[in-house]
Amino acid sequence: MNLTGKQLLLILSAVLSALVAASAQLTDIFGPTTAKAIISVVSLGNTVLTSITAALSGQGSLLKDVAAMPGIEKITVNAQANQTVAKEAVSEAQPKIEATPAALQTVAETAKG
Repeated sequence: MNLTGKQLLLILSAVLSALVAASAQLTDIFGPTTAKAIISVVSLGNTVLTSITAALSGQGSLLKDVAAMPGIEKITVNAQANQTVAKEAVSEAQPKIEATPAALQTVAETAKG
């Protein structure tokens, strides 16, 4: 199975969420003081991890991930692209992402903001 970095972060977040939800079981296993400490650390870690994952999961990042997939030759963007997508379409760093010839001027203007 080929998991991306974002998928691994989300799996870790799910495991941490399960631990937070298992506070009663952790109390039975470790006692109330230790369980409270575990839940506090896990809850804080899960909040930070979820925030990082949200920041890494934007449209620009998604577009780059798709372009990097094996078998993808080209992603073509039309005049309806938002600024994030338009920036990727006009970026020389992303040769697989491009604007349609008819939309090139509009996409370039959208990319500039």
